[in-house]
Amino acid sequence: MKATLFSALLLCAQAFGAGEGYTNFISQIQQDTGVVWNMPVVPQGNSPSALVLEGKGSLFQLWTIQQASATDYLLDQKLVGAYMPAATISIKTADPYTKVPRTRADQPFTVNYEVSKLLSGANLPVASTRVLLEHHTASYAAGQSSIPLTTAISGKPLTSAYISTNGPGVLSFPVTNLKATDPTKATGEEHFVIHALSDGTITQSQIANAYVQIWPVASGTIAGVKEGERIRYNAPPLTLTLKDLYPDSYTWLQVYPGPPKLNTEGVTVQGSQLVIDQDKSHSDILSVSNYDTVFPQDGTYTMELLTQTPFGIDRLSYVSVEVDRKLEIRAQMGEISSQ
Repeated sequence: MKATLFSALLLCAQAFGAGEGYTNFISQIQQDTGVVWNMPVVPQGNSPSALVLEGKGSLFQLWTIQQASATDYLLDQKLVGAYMPAATISIKTADPYTKVPRTRADQPFTVNYEVSKLLSGANLPVASTRVLLEHHTASYAAGQSSIPLTTAISGKPLTSAYISTNGPGVLSFPVTNLKATDPTKATGEEHFVIHALSDGTITQSQIANAYVQIWPVASGTIAGVKEGERIRYNAPPLTLTLKDLYPDSYTWLQVYPGPPKLNTEGVTVQGSQLVIDQDKSHSDILSVSNYDTVFPQDGTYTMELLTQTPFGIDRLSYVSVEVDRKLEIRAQMGEISSQ
């Protein structure tokens, strides 16, 4: 890459009468190799640099020499870098989904970034010594499952910070930063962007970005039977209301003997299973009936609505019932006499 040199307008910081009786030149000093190239110039005008800009840049010095006395004057100097910082960002969650990083509102995630090609030293342009890291959050509207990047990062960032050293860095978050009335129901995207800073006519530009999708925590209810209800004959039909099931999840109703106890494996109620494998959360209503066989004998049973995701198994709802099918015959004994 070559720089355009303006012998009077760009480099000269003071007025000088470098006309007749003066010789003017620009020295280009390569900061990587130390090579020096002197290029004669006129008092006004522009010209491309004689040498390409190297990794650490080139120092341009504007000189004028008074011919009569052979006295030289350094009029101005500028360090111009052939720099463009580089960066990468990646986001890791407990969900192995490969199309886009995604997680649940109550789950942690980490942001790994690495910056390279920043310069260090005195009198360097600011844009060559640091980059800007921004963190944006954007919530989904009802039914929405994606947000354009330009929209997601158009507002004021949640946080921002300058990075002035090369190398890797990590940001860790225990839960989502999205705001919601119920934090477990937050849904949307968190975007992380690294910008190269503006420098002269070059505007601030993105050099790396990544985002993570946030999905809400599922919830559910069991309707059709009440806590402590006695089942005497046929088991009543049930309605399972499922809300915000994770995009990768398996949900089912199970029954086991005894009172409620977490991590107990029971018998799956046929017709209650729901497998979700898609790119957004899911809500549904299931009707379940004819499940009497899950109660092999009388006693206390727990009915438990569960969902399994990449983060483990969660209980959505439960209810305990009493099964009592003993047949009771109530009759009055008497005598039959004949006349």
